[in-house]
Amino acid sequence: MQFGETEIVRKEGNVCLLKIGCRGDREAFCVIGDGSTQHYDDYEDALDEFNLRWMKAKFGE
Repeated sequence: MQFGETEIVRKEGNVCLLKIGCRGDREAFCVIGDGSTQHYDDYEDALDEFNLRWMKAKFGE
């Protein structure tokens, strides 16, 4: 993935999990929607946050 490229990994309702190409041939993950934007280096951490936000939006707190 090139620097600055963005890919939607998952999208449910207003919540998105994005993969972003970074400098140094790295990838970062970003969770947006239904809360403040959060950035992660680890996919599993980003996926946990995505699932939590999606379940809160769908089923309530």
